[in-house]
Amino acid sequence: MSHQAHREDLAAALRWAVRMGWQSGICNHFSLAVDQDGDAPAGILINPQGYHWSELTASSLLLMNYKGEVIEGVGIIEPTAFFIHMAIHSRVPTAKCVLHAHPPYSTAIMSTENGRILNCSQDSLRFHRRIAYDDDFRGAADDKNEGNRIAGALGNKQIMLMAHHGITVTAPTTAKALDDFYYLEVAARVQILALSTGQPLKVMDKAVADKHAPTIQAEEDQIIGHFASIKRILDKEEPEYRT
Repeated sequence: MSHQAHREDLAAALRWAVRMGWQSGICNHFSLAVDQDGDAPAGILINPQGYHWSELTASSLLLMNYKGEVIEGVGIIEPTAFFIHMAIHSRVPTAKCVLHAHPPYSTAIMSTENGRILNCSQDSLRFHRRIAYDDDFRGAADDKNEGNRIAGALGNKQIMLMAHHGITVTAPTTAKALDDFYYLEVAARVQILALSTGQPLKVMDKAVADKHAPTIQAEEDQIIGHFASIKRILDKEEPEYRT
């Protein structure tokens, strides 16, 4: 895939996040590691500091090298974005795309005592045995040590829920990361709504979850189709995201 295609995918993810209500002001950050493409160098695409995500386009994304230097684009990288994303991209080979934000329902779960995504709905099975939990809140990730600690807490999982903070979703592609982000927030919303009834959660037996989760987690065509449909909508309503 070309650098331009990668830029368009990441811009689409950022625009869609606005529609889903996942953005917090001009904070939070999405990134995508890209290989060398002709004369275009390898590096990490990331949204610049100071912009609402609805403003961002493919060309406005920054490309930084693994020293944290901006090598394409105009703007600066928010410090916590640098420390979190650089550490994960450097230490987790499968984490080509890293989405970090504070969506309301997932963050709400991590604002409760022993907050966990429980297998109380079919959508929660997408994350069965795939989530790491960081219960050690240490404030903003404003130095290398904290970035490395967060990357270490992720371990060999693809998704991390962070106490008092938010979520980090990683994947080999933007399409997969955005799909997981979407369904994680769906699962969290269903869990919170179920709890709001005042009735106890009906949590699946682990054997049931182990049996059915692999089929749900293997829906590759659904993931590709989901992202394609998102880009079709954006092409009609916000086509400038590709510019």
